[in-house]
This record gives sequence, C-alpha cells and structure tokens, in this order.
Amino acid sequence: MKRTLIALALLTVTATSHASQVASAWYFGNWSCVIDHRAARMVWQVVDDPQTSCSGNVCSSSSGVAVRGWFKDGSGPWVKLVNRSASGSDLRFTYTGDNTRWFLRYDPNTGVATGNTIWRGNTYPLQCSQGQG
Repeated sequence: MKRTLIALALLTVTATSHASQVASAWYFGNWSCVIDHRAARMVWQVVDDPQTSCSGNVCSSSSGVAVRGWFKDGSGPWVKLVNRSASGSDLRFTYTGDNTRWFLRYDPNTGVATGNTIWRGNTYPLQCSQGQG
C-alpha cells in the first residue's frame, strides 16, 4: 500500500502552463536602444519555468511561466533585468549590473519607449524601439 501511494504521488500531474499561452505585453520582444548616446539592446521574453519540490522520497513538479529580461550595452555582456513592474505604458525594472531602477514609457503612436537609467546617482536618457534586440 505504501509503495502504491508513493507511486501515485510521483505520477501526479498538475495543470500545465506554457510560455506560448501567456498574453503579450508591449515590452515583450527584442529592442534596439540608445543609452546615454550609446547603442544598446534589450530583450524581454516569456519562458517556461518548471518547478520541482521534494519532501523525502516524494517529489512533485509543476509547470509555469516567467518573464525574463536582459540588457546589453554596446559589446558588453548580457545583464539580467529583474523586479519588473508594468502599469499601462510604464515599465520599471532593476538593472542587475549595478542594482539600479530603470524606467521606460511606451508611446504606441511612435512605437518608441523613452525613459531613464541611473548610474552612480545620476540619471541618463534611455530610448528603445522594437527591432534587432
């Protein structure tokens, strides 16, 4: 009986979500940016984000999705963007390169998002348009 319960627990299937099933947001995709007059790129993607947790010999898995962002300044490395907060046409997030908050506001008429970054306490302009990313 104990083996049967463990086998059932291991075979339990939860509801499945996939990245392709998530509604789109204006900032999803590849972006060409200019940060303080330098070329840069930004990407926001919805990715599958499976989770597994175990208690003793019994494990359960669930599927889910997560939004992930990255930013690349010039020829530098891709840097994670986290703590995303979106409201209407406004997007706020943290650039993990120096752990600062950045801001963009999207204009659907022009397809351009304009905002700012912060570095060493100073504000610098940031402008992005969908494309190359």
